[in-house]
Amino acid sequence: MVLFFEILLVLCTLAILWATCYIVYRTVTDES
Repeated sequence: MVLFFEILLVLCTLAILWATCYIVYRTVTDES
């Protein structure tokens, strides 16, 4: 059960990091 929550936490963290990087990438490319 703990392993499941750890995997879920990692997936959520990766999703947030990916979304942040994607938004920053879109913002930078739109400016230039």
